[in-house]
Amino acid sequence: MEVLAPVVKTTPAVKPRATHLRPRTCDHCATPLEDGDEGPFCCTGCETVYGFLTSEHLEGYYDLRGDRGQPASDAGTKRGAPLWLEPLEKSVASSVRPSALELDIQGLHCSACIWLIEKLGKRHEGCVSLVVDPSVGRARIVAEPKLDLASLVADIERFGYRLGPKLKDDRRRSNDLVFRMGITIALAMNAMIFAVASYAGLHEGPTFVLFERITFAISTLSVLVGGPVFFRSAYRALRARVLHMDLPIALGIVLAYGGSALSFFRGNARGVFVDTLDVFIALMLVGRFLQERALERNRLSLLANDGVEGLRTRRVEKDGDVRTVRATELVRGETLHLSPNEVVPLAAILGGDEPASFSLDWINGESAPHPYRPGELVPAGAFLASPSPRVLVAAEDFADSALVGLLRTPGKREGEDAMSLPFWDVLARRYVAAVLVAAAIGFVGWWLATRDVMRALEIATAVLIVTCPCSFGIATPLAYDLVQSGLRRMGLFVRTSGFLDRAALVRKVVFDKTGTLTTGTLTATTTRFFPGYDARARTVLASLTHASTHPKALAVRDALRSEGIRGAIVAGVEEHTGKGLELTLGAHTYRFGLPAWAAPGLRAHGQGDVLFSMDLLPMAAFTTREELRKDAITEIRALEADGIEVYLLSGDDPARVAQTAQLAGIREDRAVGGKTSEGKAAFVADLDRRDVLMVGDGINDALVVARAFCGGTPAVDRPFMAARSDFYFTTPGLLPIRQALRAATRLSEVRRRNLVIAMAYNLLSVSLAYAGFLSPLACAILMPLSSISTLALTTLSLSSRSTLWKS
Repeated sequence: MEVLAPVVKTTPAVKPRATHLRPRTCDHCATPLEDGDEGPFCCTGCETVYGFLTSEHLEGYYDLRGDRGQPASDAGTKRGAPLWLEPLEKSVASSVRPSALELDIQGLHCSACIWLIEKLGKRHEGCVSLVVDPSVGRARIVAEPKLDLASLVADIERFGYRLGPKLKDDRRRSNDLVFRMGITIALAMNAMIFAVASYAGLHEGPTFVLFERITFAISTLSVLVGGPVFFRSAYRALRARVLHMDLPIALGIVLAYGGSALSFFRGNARGVFVDTLDVFIALMLVGRFLQERALERNRLSLLANDGVEGLRTRRVEKDGDVRTVRATELVRGETLHLSPNEVVPLAAILGGDEPASFSLDWINGESAPHPYRPGELVPAGAFLASPSPRVLVAAEDFADSALVGLLRTPGKREGEDAMSLPFWDVLARRYVAAVLVAAAIGFVGWWLATRDVMRALEIATAVLIVTCPCSFGIATPLAYDLVQSGLRRMGLFVRTSGFLDRAALVRKVVFDKTGTLTTGTLTATTTRFFPGYDARARTVLASLTHASTHPKALAVRDALRSEGIRGAIVAGVEEHTGKGLELTLGAHTYRFGLPAWAAPGLRAHGQGDVLFSMDLLPMAAFTTREELRKDAITEIRALEADGIEVYLLSGDDPARVAQTAQLAGIREDRAVGGKTSEGKAAFVADLDRRDVLMVGDGINDALVVARAFCGGTPAVDRPFMAARSDFYFTTPGLLPIRQALRAATRLSEVRRRNLVIAMAYNLLSVSLAYAGFLSPLACAILMPLSSISTLALTTLSLSSRSTLWKS
């Protein structure tokens, strides 16, 4: 068979989508491009999605989305039908009437995403309806039996979204907060309406008594509705012997209400501060809602982690039938049927007569697949890299699989509250003590001076009211929300509430290699040409590489495509596992692969690691290496300029790790290779002085990311990694990591400045209270005024227009 004439790729000029975008931004997501970027896209995923949208007349996506989107770095990746989908497909196909099913979605960012997914659903025959619920990230589908569910899922996922079984928790803590917040805000507004009459001079008579009773009843209801949020948190903190910032809030509510109640029942109107207390409770709930909303949104934007229980595989039954089962059901001796790109769930012996290649990326971070011969043991966590299915025999029970321990690694401090960290612990302890002492001094001092218990109680209540930590209860959550929103715009999503506090202390950043510091793909450069390497030979080589999914073949194929060379699809390409590809055309035999195999009689063939030959004579030598993320060198330099030590930690071969470190500009003594999952965790444990950020993407990084002081991942396609991380990022570059560390430092500065302001305000207000000048009216003015001032300063310091986001 003859190869077709060379096909030269011509790339049509890409017309800018809109003229309102700033210069040098990605035509798809509007992410700013680096100076070295050729453009017009920030990554191949964005280019792929842009091509899909424009070619299929779905440009309405851009009109709905707005000026800025998220990079689609995972788009265009070809995946087989996921195993979790098979039971749903069988259920839909066997039903005699339309079936209702729900699937979780990852990657929703705006209304344009909803529009696009629902639009795609209408294009599939048998899809009666597809409705996206953005609050949870879920698609509700009504499907007729004729719907090709796998085709619909693949159609949606090619745009960079991920679909999975319904696992996300519908229960949202913020819903309860919204309910309580709405009621308390309404109560506070009504309480102030009645209180205005008293402030305007109404101090006696039946109308005054009625208004006073209504105001007190409103306050009682406000405490009952809003108080439990802080009471429960303070109680849990006390049981754990931790002083949480909710403790002074809860104490302020209880003591202020108790003092006001005592004054109310004794008929002392001057000591009733309930309207101010209502406003305080409402503001504290607003702050708590801001704190919870962003984290909840970031968690729900990813697929839920189903861990070990969600791992499925195909088992060959005794009657020869192949059935999809949960990996937890597997026992030693059972036969597994693996399709390309599927994971080996337990250590298994390769069956059949042919060798096969398996990727160990999850296990040790090595990008190049490893060859295995029949009868050899394939480790758990390996992925089948060969293009055809293989049969393996389980060598252990799944309960003994190495994956079990890794997938069951505890999550990353998901329940940790930012205000339970050491700084807040010390602050809470001192603040609570100071407030209680100040109130006691006010009570004792006025009682000794006047012998009037009610007047002394009024002073103590005023102290408790004006010293309630408004700046901590609302300004601090606002600051966190502003920073999280800014990071989200940059493509980094915070999952744990304590991350930003810990990130301000980070002085060392440790990167995994494959898929984290690098893109996980290889690039190829021509090391040497040999006689006879003409246009026809290039086309033959392109045809060879087109027939393989091996990373080195893909690298050479992409290099040829960049030169405008595309080979035709040809039959007869034979893959020799662990060696390379072979094709016979007419009287000639072409090989591409290991130099010693492609041209065994050649002593010197250049410095390449792969060779293309004809009849065992070399034609071209290529060198492949992992491609760094686009801004890796720049960002490593910037991190070091900020005083951050940068390390490279990998399970890959130490020589390759050293090569990557040299390319990235990382010091040789800070590049460590050949580490297992436990070895990585031990290395970081020795390095960590509560100042390490670990960034990794593979299952061999799950343990170290979860145990490190801070942990993050770019692996949004692997829920088990995100579940163990403080944050995840979706950009093709590393800029969001440095920006997160800088934002955490600025947040710490703003938080401490607010603390200074709060202390100054408290000194002034306590002095006024001791002097007897703080009436309920004065408290009603002074407390909101201080809160508004602190909120304004916080917003100016951390909003999207501040200098923080312009670096």
